[in-house]
This record gives sequence, structure tokens and C-alpha cells, in this order.
Amino acid sequence: MMKEKKSSYFTATWKMLAAVIIGGIAGGVSVVIYELMKKGIDAGIRTINGTIQQYIFPALIIIAVVTVVVGEYSLYRLKNVYKEMKDVDEDRFYELDYEEEKWGAWTSGVNLVSQVACIIILSFGYSLKYIESGKSRYFLFACIIFILCYFYDIYLFVRYVKAIQAAHPEKKGDPTSSKFTEQWVESCDEAEKEIIYKSAYKTYIVLNKVIPILLLLTLIANMFLNTGILAVLVVAVIYLVTGMTYIRSSMVSKAKRIG
Repeated sequence: MMKEKKSSYFTATWKMLAAVIIGGIAGGVSVVIYELMKKGIDAGIRTINGTIQQYIFPALIIIAVVTVVVGEYSLYRLKNVYKEMKDVDEDRFYELDYEEEKWGAWTSGVNLVSQVACIIILSFGYSLKYIESGKSRYFLFACIIFILCYFYDIYLFVRYVKAIQAAHPEKKGDPTSSKFTEQWVESCDEAEKEIIYKSAYKTYIVLNKVIPILLLLTLIANMFLNTGILAVLVVAVIYLVTGMTYIRSSMVSKAKRIG
């Protein structure tokens, strides 16, 4: 037991030292490379920003059209699955159960990707400097497309939930309510809850690996590209909230179990 403890401390120590050494070398090399290529990097960033700013409006239109087409098609296929589920044998039912999950995932996925893509594209022109430059004559229309696309995403989500509830009346919850998630989970059976909990834990594990990397990247970006401290603070707050929520949830669950 003592050997295992010593081994754990030793492993943690050499990993930290290795990380410090590698980080120091990588940082030094990055500084040298950046100084040598500073003008080219700055020019490249300005070129990328300028190019994307020119195409904000058409890019948002493309995203909106793709979102509507894929969203409607996915929801259509999902509803067809529910229709077929009403009178099938056991073997076919399990196939349709997978189809339900697949087209549900497509509907949820296109909803999420659409929102993130729209925000990223719009953010390239979402600054007073750009708006006041006189180059943003279509930016107002881009904002309108963004709002319309966002409303469609909400509308698609509500229809998706309603379609599930029509096929599975036991599923409860108002998709427009702030307590929808709690109501939905409460109406799920034990097998479904287990899947939800496992998926949530998997998400937590992935975030615990991804967020420190993002934190490091935002620090490096602030050092070399002067991106500002806000990005670092946002990622740090997300990291803190994620960790503290997990800790609090664990304590509350254990307290309820003890009674």
C-alpha cells in the first residue's frame, strides 16, 4: 500500500516536472517563431477577419437554409419512425428504436450546430469598430437572419419534444419551461435515466479534459495576439462552475441517501 502511494506521488511529480519543462520549451520556441513571423501572422489574421466579414450575410443565409432542410428532414424521418412503431413485430421494433435515437440525434445535433455556427460567424462583425467602419452595410440583414435562424432552432426543438411526447405520452415537461429538463428526466424510466446519467458523467469527464486545454490556449492567445483577459475569465468561470456543480451535486445526493 505504501509503495502504491509513493508510486502515485512520484508519478504525479515527474508528470508535473515534464509538463513544466515541455511547456517552457514550447513557450520559448513559440515566442521565437512569433517574433520571426509576427508581421505575417498579424496580416493573416486581418485577412481572415476581413474575408469572413465580407461573407457574414451569405454565410448566415447558407447556415439557415441548411438548418431548415436538415432539421425538417430529420423531424420528418423521426415522425415516420413513430408511425411505423405502432404495429410492428419485436425484431423490427428494436430496429426502429435505434432509428428513433438516430433521427432524434440528428434533429438535436443540427439544432446545436446551427446555433453555434451562427454565433461564430456573426461574432466576426459584432463590434462597434467594424460597424462604424462603413463596411457593414449588410450587417443589419445578417442580424435579422441570425434572429430568424435562432427562432427556428427554438421552434424545431419544441416540435421535436412534442413529437416524442405524442409517441410516448408518459414523457412530461413543457419545452418552453425553465424546469423542462427536470420534468423530462423525472418522467423517464430507470433505464432511460441510467443512459442520461452516464451520458452526463461522460460529458463531465470530457469537459474536465477539454477546458484546461482551452484555458491554456486562451492564455497563449492573450499573450501573443492580445485577445484580452475576457476569454480567459469566461473559460475559467465555466471550469469553476462545472467542477463546483459536480461537487455540490455529489454532496446533496449523498446527504439525501443518508437521510
